Amino acid sequence: MLQIVVLAMAAFVTATISGTIGMGGGILLLATMFCFLPHGQAIPLHAAVQIVSNGTRVLALWKHVDWSTVARFAIGAVPGGVAGAAILWSLGAPQQSEPYLKVLIGVYVLTTTFIPIPRGGPRPGHRFDFTFMGLLAGTAAVTVGAVGPLIAPLFARRAFVKEHLVATKAVCQMLLHVVKIPTFAALGTIEYGSFSVLIVVMTAMSIPGTLLGKRILARVSPAAFVMLFRIALTVAGLKVLIFDGVMKIAWFDWLP
Repeated sequence: MLQIVVLAMAAFVTATISGTIGMGGGILLLATMFCFLPHGQAIPLHAAVQIVSNGTRVLALWKHVDWSTVARFAIGAVPGGVAGAAILWSLGAPQQSEPYLKVLIGVYVLTTTFIPIPRGGPRPGHRFDFTFMGLLAGTAAVTVGAVGPLIAPLFARRAFVKEHLVATKAVCQMLLHVVKIPTFAALGTIEYGSFSVLIVVMTAMSIPGTLLGKRILARVSPAAFVMLFRIALTVAGLKVLIFDGVMKIAWFDWLP
């Protein structure tokens, strides 16, 4: 019962965060779920909840979605998801290799966050930048779980702000979560029926959280949004690098 209450509240709070600044909520929710569930169960359950959370965000901000960006991202994300599934299948124990990937992601997030934006402000970018990012994110999504911090810097550097960023990024993330569910179903790490109550409660709480985030977003100025997004990227990058990467690698080194 305690598990359901804590995860339900976490779903509401993290959905509010993501609905406001477009990121941060997913990785915080997954970290909370890891306190109660093993890797092979937490990631597919997280995917199910995030599909609803991101889907609600998309419906609430439908007119702000940049579908050309989504299409470019999807072209890379689908084969990336297949590659990630193959890697996960061959690894057998993804929790052993995951910290090393987290270190790379953390370094990438922090580097791209603090590299100065070219003079003249953010630019549209190359036509294949989101395709390449989709490939990387699709590959990493199955083993890492929450890859919002991985794709977020690219949106920030390509002139996406406020509703435009939140809505478009939500569609891209939803695609990644959709890829995970059949992967883990094939691996047999989880039976969704046994977690039906938890899934229903968490997804139900994510909907009002997302709508609350939308209301807050409407009151945030573009300048304040950019500042909050940059802070969220920094916190997420440090969390992924230090707590999910370096500290876990050090822990494995101490094991006999």
